[in-house]
Amino acid sequence: MSNSIVYDANRQPRKLGTQIGSGGQGNVFILHENPNIVVKVFAPNKLQKEGKELREKITTQIKMSDLIKEPYLTWPQIEVFDHQGKWVGYAMKRAQGEPLSKLAHAMLYPKSFPSIDRTGIVKILLNFLKTTKKLHERGIYIGDVNLGNVLADPKTYKTYLIDTDSYQVTSRSKIFRCPVGRPEMTPIEHHGQDFSSVTRTVESDLFSIAILMFQCFMLGLHPYSQIGGGNPIENLRKGNFPYGKGNPAPGQEGALPSGPWYTIWSHLTFNVKSLFIRTLKNGVNDPSNRASITEWERVLKRYYWAMDEGHNTKEIRPSHPKYSQDKSSQSRSSSN
Repeated sequence: MSNSIVYDANRQPRKLGTQIGSGGQGNVFILHENPNIVVKVFAPNKLQKEGKELREKITTQIKMSDLIKEPYLTWPQIEVFDHQGKWVGYAMKRAQGEPLSKLAHAMLYPKSFPSIDRTGIVKILLNFLKTTKKLHERGIYIGDVNLGNVLADPKTYKTYLIDTDSYQVTSRSKIFRCPVGRPEMTPIEHHGQDFSSVTRTVESDLFSIAILMFQCFMLGLHPYSQIGGGNPIENLRKGNFPYGKGNPAPGQEGALPSGPWYTIWSHLTFNVKSLFIRTLKNGVNDPSNRASITEWERVLKRYYWAMDEGHNTKEIRPSHPKYSQDKSSQSRSSSN
């Protein structure tokens, strides 16, 4: 559909430029007249099956004008139509950056984030949490939290939340649910269910967010990866989080995998590790035990301070484990 025309609600033609994204839901194009705006055109089969409900949801999102103004949120702004006047999608601001899937990757992060160190990862996560917190305050939940749905600027470490049309939003008494998700990122209370019928909550987002942050710190390793046992999804369902006291020793069945993982984990501050353990071990079957965004913000800011003061390494991949006393709880400081 590149170089074709869509129309706004006033029947004004808008030329589409280069296609920059595609998927099962549809395609995304740069607006020819303004490269800072992109247009998402839904696939014909998507419109045929879900067009009425989808348009109702997008219209509801467009009415949330304060979120359109959020600089790091690619929120639907205006509806777009084809030459016959049929609704086909919407326009939104264009996000800039690299997906977190390239940050949480041992081979890709040096190319995509060439100057980053561990303080940069903390900045990225704090910026992500700041925007997510605003959504939660509005009763909006991401649902499909994953490394591909967040972009980070390699220079400023600002983050952009994309694919927001899948978020769970509520209009009066009607809930527009998030119809997609990934089992390896989903809390067990929602496993085995059709995502389109699942009502997401603050607690379900918090569980998924903890997994995403763990992967960013651990070069993409899933928190439920371990020696032996099942795959990460099976281990998640059993609550087998192989970090912290009381777990099998390195190399044994059920322990964290061989590689740099123990060393990387050891350099996280005690408070950061404690929130991961609380959320991903104790919080598996008890959603009320999952760390809040406010708690994460507090400990990550302290972690930043600890690195800035030289108490913790800034290295992405330290060469030796850390055994010295944790200093992160001795002061508070903002990394923004």
